Amino acid sequence: MNSGYPILAEDKLLAFAQCLTFRDYSLWLGGERNVLLARRYTESRRTPAAQAAVNSYSESLAVLALLTDDDPDTIAVLPVLARLFDASPRLQLRILSDSLDMAPLATLWPELDVAAALEEWDLPQFLIFDDEWELQAQWGPRPRQAEQHLSAWLQRYPHYETLADDESPAAQAQFADLTVKLTQEMRSWYNSTLAAACQQEVCALLATLLPAEETTDTDVPSGG
Repeated sequence: MNSGYPILAEDKLLAFAQCLTFRDYSLWLGGERNVLLARRYTESRRTPAAQAAVNSYSESLAVLALLTDDDPDTIAVLPVLARLFDASPRLQLRILSDSLDMAPLATLWPELDVAAALEEWDLPQFLIFDDEWELQAQWGPRPRQAEQHLSAWLQRYPHYETLADDESPAAQAQFADLTVKLTQEMRSWYNSTLAAACQQEVCALLATLLPAEETTDTDVPSGG
C-alpha cells in the first residue's frame, strides 16, 4: 500500500490528524444524522467505573474509528465511545469514514490490505495505536451483549440483510425504512443497558494494554 519508502512516525501523526474528531465528523455528515449523533452523545452517560478508569489511564493511545456513515452500529456505538474517550486527555479519538480516502489508514497500518479489510470487517472497527504508532488492539463492531438483541431483531426481519444487496428501488426503500427502525431500536437498547456494557468491554480491553504492574489498579468493576 505504500510507495516503498519507510513511513515515519511524523507521517503517521499527520495521517491521524487528517481524520475527523467526533464533532467535525458530525458536522461533516450534516442533516438528520448530525442531529441524531449529537442526541446520542448527549444521552450517553459514562458509568462511574468507566469514568474512573479512563480518567486515571496512564498510557497515551490514538484510537481510529473506521466506520460506515449510515450503519445503525455507527449511530449506536460511536457516541458512547466518543463520550468515554473525552473523559481522558490520553485517549485521542479520530474518525475515518469508508466513503472517504483510505490513505490515512494505509499510512497508519502499512502492512494492511485496506481493500480486503474493508470487504471482510464488520464496521465500525476501533483501531488502537500506542504512542509509537504500533497497533495494540482492535475492537468492534459492538459489545458482545448486543449480539443477542441484534439476532432477535434479525429473526423478526429475516429479509433485512438480503434487501441490502437488492438494488431495485422498492427493495432499497424497504431497506432504508428497516434501517431507520433498527437504528431507533438500537438507541433504546444502548440507553437501557448496552452503553454500560460497551464502556465496560472497552475499558477492560484498555486495561490489558497497561504495564503489568498497573493493571490491578485500573480493573473496571462489572457494576456501574
